Amino acid sequence: MKKLTLLILLIFQIFKVGFSQSNFDFSDFENQINKEIDNRTIPSISVAIAKDGVIIYEKAFGLADLENKVMATISTSYQLASASKPMTATGIMILCHKKVIDLYSSVEKYISPLKFKVFEGVSSEVKVIDLLNHTSGLGTYFQIGYADENIRSDDFETAFNKYGGLYHPTGLICEYSNLGYGLLDFIISKQSGKSYSKFMKDELFRPLGMDNTFIDKPDNPKFSVAKKYDSKLILLPDVSNNTKGAGNVYSSIHDLALFGMFHLKNGQKGLLSSEEIDLTHNYINPKTLYHYYDSTLYGLGWYFKTNDNGYKIIWHEGGMMGASSMIKLIPGENVVIAVIINTSNQQLCQNVTNKLSKIILPKYNPSPINEVAAYKYYTSDSTYFGDWQGTIKVGELDVPCTLKIQPDGNIIIEYLDFTYKSYFTQNNPIPHKTILLAGLVNKNSFIGMFPGNLPSVDIRHELSQFMSLKLYKDANVLSGTIVAIAAANREYYAYPFYIKLERK
Repeated sequence: MKKLTLLILLIFQIFKVGFSQSNFDFSDFENQINKEIDNRTIPSISVAIAKDGVIIYEKAFGLADLENKVMATISTSYQLASASKPMTATGIMILCHKKVIDLYSSVEKYISPLKFKVFEGVSSEVKVIDLLNHTSGLGTYFQIGYADENIRSDDFETAFNKYGGLYHPTGLICEYSNLGYGLLDFIISKQSGKSYSKFMKDELFRPLGMDNTFIDKPDNPKFSVAKKYDSKLILLPDVSNNTKGAGNVYSSIHDLALFGMFHLKNGQKGLLSSEEIDLTHNYINPKTLYHYYDSTLYGLGWYFKTNDNGYKIIWHEGGMMGASSMIKLIPGENVVIAVIINTSNQQLCQNVTNKLSKIILPKYNPSPINEVAAYKYYTSDSTYFGDWQGTIKVGELDVPCTLKIQPDGNIIIEYLDFTYKSYFTQNNPIPHKTILLAGLVNKNSFIGMFPGNLPSVDIRHELSQFMSLKLYKDANVLSGTIVAIAAANREYYAYPFYIKLERK
């Protein structure tokens, strides 16, 4: 009987791994990657493919540490940046599975003493599922600190008290928010009684065998952690990000593949039900405008597209200084593809993911991931034409603002460009007037960008600033955020400020 059982297990294993690396030719792909390494486009890259619950290809190329000539391996841990979000979402779902929290309960129930600033909507209507779905009404935000600069960065609670505003009514529009995922890791810690890091290790990473995955800092000195490099492959100092749940997971390519396999129901059983996993890949708020990418939706921690040239795909990418990542699921084929790089090169990360997709599925032609693919030049929609007038809320200041959206292709924004000090000393503010560099629309969503400044003590006025407009049109009102962005040689911050304009 014992021999028969062993024979059955042996047959099962042979069948299970029958779809192996030998079925595919990766030689051209590997040659291309080695050229990227030789040309110093990137310091290292790690890739993995899983099919039918088995990792059929995983390989690391290049150096995780250029200075000390340390080779990258499939066990090297890289920062995932925003590909951390599916993991944070999974942590929340585990707490829901354990009935510690309820997806459909008000967030206010779980976040005391933190409170939303309410510019629009009702704070009690924000539910946990809205944070996961980026439909809470929170805005675009990040703040990154560098160990070699003597600039103090806010901790999460300080940042949330400043920028945790509801800029839209809950459920109106899907607005990608790192603050929302920072709030989710805050909820995990507060409601589990453990730190976010310990909860994730105990309840997700360890059960899935993700032995080289951690939050922020490794707790094992033997871990191999890839150093981070800028686009010129110059070593970066330690980089800090105050929204841990949005971007501070580190993982090896092997572990990332294991995580993807779990989400295709090929991994550890019992953490989540099949229905709970399905919900993360399929949830749609029917009242929400999902306006980014082309025919793409955002579930609970995952982007998904129901038909990408014949295949449903589920994915998340990540990018910040010194880090690029992507994890892609193709559920109809039971395929996971994962890519991580220790510099910021999201285009290469996407290209590699698509190349691996085509090797595994020759009939599949992945569409490029273009964030504004569904947008058109604003002159295609005359309902935006006209003069709009209102204010920008900067702290306690109401900065007068006008926006002229003209049919001739020019959009002119004017506002009083104070320095923070001059406002309080009653010095004369300087009128700021500029033509927007871009103006794009998708249904009721308007986005644009222009160089400028705002009278906030948080803005580093010695740096060049770009202002990103993200507005929602409701009849004769445009409202949303104007986001101050400082990101050139280094990414520093994106701070949202409430703006409301009415048609004259």
